[in-house]
Amino acid sequence: MNGAALKHRSLTANAPRPSTITMMASSMPAVDMASLNDDDDMAFHEKTLAMAMSLELSGGATGDTKGAKGSFVGGLASAWGVLGVMYILASPIKRLLPIAVQPFASPSDLSALGWAFYAGWVAFMGYTEGYKAFQLKFCPMVVSRADTLNCDPADRPKGYFLHALLAPLYSMGLFHATKKRKIVSWSFIFGIGTIVALVKRLPYPWRSVIDGGVVLGLSWGATSVIAHYLRAVLFGKKPTADPCMPAV
Repeated sequence: MNGAALKHRSLTANAPRPSTITMMASSMPAVDMASLNDDDDMAFHEKTLAMAMSLELSGGATGDTKGAKGSFVGGLASAWGVLGVMYILASPIKRLLPIAVQPFASPSDLSALGWAFYAGWVAFMGYTEGYKAFQLKFCPMVVSRADTLNCDPADRPKGYFLHALLAPLYSMGLFHATKKRKIVSWSFIFGIGTIVALVKRLPYPWRSVIDGGVVLGLSWGATSVIAHYLRAVLFGKKPTADPCMPAV
């Protein structure tokens, strides 16, 4: 036997041999781990062998090993943003509610037509402002923007700590947002301020009627924003609303 043949034989003998599990696994289809756990008819040792072969094929990984997104500081900033917006929406209710319920203490202050208008106005504000504006559009956007603050420290953009400090305003899209979002958000703020200033000039009981609708709309908004946030935090069902981040 010549030298080359001896060298080849030596290399072959020293080469690492695949394990028995590897050889068995290579001839079998991929194993569905979930179906194994649900199969009560399979013997324990058969389940163990099948799981071992699955691990051998996957290199020991059975799922996504990537770390969870976010950080403690990011979680606090996100919560501060949502809770701050909820407070902004809820704080006027304490002042407006006593005025809104005044006619109920003296029902004769409103005629039948006046009470019909009161009920219609409250229903209108509940649907248009509470449901369509707050629940379907504004509140999901607020939670989506607040969630962008809960990012990995390595992914924090320039000015992150300012965004976190002013998280409620950031979450409302008043700054660091697309041009359209800023226009809509600032118009929303000025619009509410204008309505409040005009309503204050109305005589009783019509101011109470208008305040009744505003109270329902704001209450719906405050409840909706915290509901969207808790749904995301507790059940992982985050809103799909566009956070309207600027292209930078």
